Amino acid sequence: MKKALFSSILLAITSIALAKNTDSTTIAHHAITLYGFARSEMFVNSRQNYQARGGIVCLYPKPIELDDYGYDVNNQVNAAFLAITSRIGLKYQYTQNQLSMGAHIEGDFCGTATYIDIIRLRHAYAFVHYKNHSFTVGQTWHPYYDGIFPNVLTLNGGTPTGIINRSPQIKYEWKFTPNWKFTTAFVTEGITEIRPEAVLGISGQNQHWKGGVMAEYRYRNVPHTFTSEIGSTTQQFPLHAFNGTVYAQYKKDKWMANARVTGGQNISHLMILGGYGLINEDTQNLQAQFANLDQIASYVCASYGSKWRVNVFAGYLKTLGSDQSCTAYYGTGANDVSDIIKAAASVEFNYKGLNVGLEAEYSNAAYGHWEGKKITPDYRVDNIRGVLRVTYSLSHTWNK
Repeated sequence: MKKALFSSILLAITSIALAKNTDSTTIAHHAITLYGFARSEMFVNSRQNYQARGGIVCLYPKPIELDDYGYDVNNQVNAAFLAITSRIGLKYQYTQNQLSMGAHIEGDFCGTATYIDIIRLRHAYAFVHYKNHSFTVGQTWHPYYDGIFPNVLTLNGGTPTGIINRSPQIKYEWKFTPNWKFTTAFVTEGITEIRPEAVLGISGQNQHWKGGVMAEYRYRNVPHTFTSEIGSTTQQFPLHAFNGTVYAQYKKDKWMANARVTGGQNISHLMILGGYGLINEDTQNLQAQFANLDQIASYVCASYGSKWRVNVFAGYLKTLGSDQSCTAYYGTGANDVSDIIKAAASVEFNYKGLNVGLEAEYSNAAYGHWEGKKITPDYRVDNIRGVLRVTYSLSHTWNK
């Protein structure tokens, strides 16, 4: 009897010890995910627009340009039917205990700003997560995004009142509480020339809410060409810029709403209007002074539904001007765009991997001229854009 009781106790202790040992050691886990979608998009515009990617990315309507007969050459209907946004991506992740690391690469067929139907690299980065710390190295979404996107069907993401930017970066995130994290990053723009950016931010989230605030410092060399009786030479001059963003999102059941405000100096790298101006130049001593142009952009959007989903979007951008009067202006819309209004409404049908969406988008741009440090509006032009989008998505994960 005593031997049987002793054996039972010993067996119970051994079982508990083995269970604890098993719990403390997590088996390594490997996961490979292949995903993508085939997307076709048909759109029609009531006016010519500033755009990219074959017209898929529509920014804002072009100004009035009269020909010799007095007709506005930009007041023309245009349309296209493209499938270049079709996408393919691959993710790999290794996990053991509190360590997770892997890589992500993704591309589509949007090509460059000039040539389409060639493969374009969207994401290519490696990551390491350990406990509450995370490192990302490579090209991916700008840290400003933090997973917050407006629900619009067009690829422009609400720009230029929203933001679009994927850039090479080194990003560190520290989750210092269960609901709050700190973000810092070194980001670069350009290919032939590195334009460094330093980003700092803090964000938080709970079951339904997510929001944050981030700030950025940008440095770039501005090329300027001097011309005299001797000839010409191009010199580089440093230009410093600061900007920031505030964002929030709410999700519950079938509801989703988010909003963002982004503003600062020369924020054209975010696909928002921006640039800089020439204050003065000294040709004899080869010196020039430049000033940033300030903009502020904001949007709000809301969605409801699952199988059938309805989305609404509204955005506004304003060129605030410059700290000093300039003699020349450089950048996107820097010469003459005072403000831009955007609004969109769409309906989507979702069934398994199939998504069919129909959207109407209205854009209105005010064009003007510089008076001192600000743009004075002269007239407005608008564009109505209709979009029909059909997408079939696929995804499969292999686990080991």
